[in-house]
Amino acid sequence: TGNPLNHFYEGAFRTAVETQTPIKPILFIDNDDRLNQKSIFSLKPGISRCIFSDEVKVDAYHTKHDIHLLKQQVYNIMEEGLRRYRS
Repeated sequence: TGNPLNHFYEGAFRTAVETQTPIKPILFIDNDDRLNQKSIFSLKPGISRCIFSDEVKVDAYHTKHDIHLLKQQVYNIMEEGLRRYRS
């Protein structure tokens, strides 16, 4: 689709809201260059960069209806980071 990310499942976000644990997004910048999407047996050697984003606080999220908002916030942070570092 051209998008750098697929959709997120909500399990980790539900757990973060229920336990009030911040989320720490981690970006693996070079995954597309190292892992072939067509075959798991065709790996390419090279440098794999990893970027640790700032923690996303969950203090403002308390109900199951807030999970979607948290998920969208983290998705936006990660998508913006991938587009910035891969350009």
